[in-house]
Amino acid sequence: MNPQPVNLSRLDDPRVAAHIEKVDSRVRGGFRLCLDILGIPLPDYAKTKPAGRPSIAKLMADADADSGTIRTYRHEKLGIGAFAPRR
Repeated sequence: MNPQPVNLSRLDDPRVAAHIEKVDSRVRGGFRLCLDILGIPLPDYAKTKPAGRPSIAKLMADADADSGTIRTYRHEKLGIGAFAPRR
């Protein structure tokens, strides 16, 4: 068998990234396995997300960022800002 050169620039194509992000997790896993076996570094779009559920603080920080209000979950929890005790 003769070795064939591989054009890695195709992995940077946004159409490939969009396709890999939409496919089933088993297909994505096979894609990652093939790249790993060939010794090709994984592109960012093919990397897995951290396992487990995000913390409530992370979810609420995202919700607060979307709401655009000064009343945040963190401020409510710490009793500061708009939730500071009134004297």
